[in-house]
Amino acid sequence: MKKNRIAAALAATIVASGPAAAASFDDELAAIKARLNALEAQVRDQNAVILEKDREISELKAASNGEGDNASGGWMQRVEIGGAVEIEANHHSPYVGDNTSDVVVATAEIGIAAQINDWTSAEITLLYEEDDTPLEVDVAAVTFADPDAPWFVVAGRQYVPFGEFESNLVSDPLTLAIGETRESAVLAGIESNGFTAAAYVFNGDNKENGDDRIDNFGATAGYSNEGENAAFSVSVGYINDIGDSENLQEAINDNLGNNDIADHVPGWTAAAQFSSGPFVVIGEYVTATDSFTMAELPFRTGGAQPSAFNVEAGYNFTLAGKPAVVALAYQGSDEALALELPEKRIAAAIAVEVMDATTLSFEWARDDDYGVADGGTGERANTATAQLAVEF
Repeated sequence: MKKNRIAAALAATIVASGPAAAASFDDELAAIKARLNALEAQVRDQNAVILEKDREISELKAASNGEGDNASGGWMQRVEIGGAVEIEANHHSPYVGDNTSDVVVATAEIGIAAQINDWTSAEITLLYEEDDTPLEVDVAAVTFADPDAPWFVVAGRQYVPFGEFESNLVSDPLTLAIGETRESAVLAGIESNGFTAAAYVFNGDNKENGDDRIDNFGATAGYSNEGENAAFSVSVGYINDIGDSENLQEAINDNLGNNDIADHVPGWTAAAQFSSGPFVVIGEYVTATDSFTMAELPFRTGGAQPSAFNVEAGYNFTLAGKPAVVALAYQGSDEALALELPEKRIAAAIAVEVMDATTLSFEWARDDDYGVADGGTGERANTATAQLAVEF
């Protein structure tokens, strides 16, 4: 009943007001619509400003991540700089003579790598090793690779893929002393589904009959696979002149007074690595396939055919809450007396990452020299080494 009375009163008021009331109502409605339109325009303007700010923020983020068109000016986003410093203290008891000890900068290395564009990258590395290598350009190479294909090309000063030389020791394996080869070369390869193959050419420092031309070459092939709890890799390599390796080249030059060799002496290598949980096993073999001349690299009454092997086992664990690894290796060489390598070596090492990117390592190695009949001493030598290594 109350609602009907209110409705009737409102109706009577509207009828009594007549046309003037209706006109006033229309004016008020028009004013309301005008205010709504103004508010909608203001909201549209504010949304446009917000969208523009979002676009600017997105572009800034893309540039900082090296993406988008604005990334072209952010060249630092495409450059990586890294390096390593290794300080070693050692005590050496030689085959003959007095004991020695020293503290040296074993390695001071800095590298710069840049991704120039989707296809091109470049790398420059400087290296210094006290009493061994003066400061020099160790690597300077340019890589071309199709981002949508498995092939790649590397041109410049580089370590050609002859040998793996993996180790958890402080000292380098004897295989590296025979096989490591650095040259200005052109290398082409493919990498797909764990399979890698490459071939390379260069003009070596050893000159066969004085020829100064690109007549050195090599090839490598390998396969690696990593599962949930285990991983393995295998590789083989060939080079048409193992005498162009760093140490052999130096020894030949010392013996001949130059590097004018009679013939190239080929070499081959095979390497394998297997890991399961914390355990790692490494095996590698490097050898010349023929003999050098006695004048180039002597052994006994003829020329040497040097070779070397490394068998190593490692175990990763935690020591006082820090990552650590312990390793034990058995190594050997054959007909490598002219390279000042031991005939046998047993080595053990432990390394602990005491801080981020900071590792403290200790190694003991016992070397057995070649026998007197081979031109050696037949004696043993011992070396204890402590190393502090920092990477950045």
